[in-house]
Amino acid sequence: MANKARGNIYLIGFSGTGKSNSGRQAAGMLGWEFFEMDDEIEAAAGKSIPQIFEEDGEERFREIETGVLRRAAARSGLVVSTGGGVPTREENRKLMAETGVVIRLTASPETISDRLAASARRRGRALRPLLGSDAPVERVRALLAEREEAYATADSQIDTDGLRHFDVASLIVDTWSHLSQMAEHADQAGPANTEGPRDDD
Repeated sequence: MANKARGNIYLIGFSGTGKSNSGRQAAGMLGWEFFEMDDEIEAAAGKSIPQIFEEDGEERFREIETGVLRRAAARSGLVVSTGGGVPTREENRKLMAETGVVIRLTASPETISDRLAASARRRGRALRPLLGSDAPVERVRALLAEREEAYATADSQIDTDGLRHFDVASLIVDTWSHLSQMAEHADQAGPANTEGPRDDD
């Protein structure tokens, strides 16, 4: 439990829920470093994420992704914006749980679709190979359902619908503070006594 108070903040959730923009602001509020996994993956591979999927396949992408996550987990004081599929690997979930607080950002499928389509138009390319350039609502909804069990392992979640990035960032910091205090108190209390009554009690 003590690691949660001293480690990182991992932001998980579907693309388009605000992990990057809100995470960057949260890092600024805390005086921490922001760690964008997508950027780190592209730097490690020497190519864009769509290129990795097209040329090397999704499995290779997931291997690079886990390697980047390990690098983040070896440090502390990071706000880590993870890719939408990161929690689907058990190894990744364990790594995050052991080295920090895991906060899930959520939004409705309609909001996610609108945000991703607008972002793709601004950048002139699809950001997520599994969604294409228009991120259709039905595809978003299907992927959300597939990943729900993995996403549900987060320590807490924040609904970002209708919120500004600054508001979400403030909630991230508040949530981290609350969870860290709980972890510290649990660590100070020590393990619970699970033994039955002794004869001399």
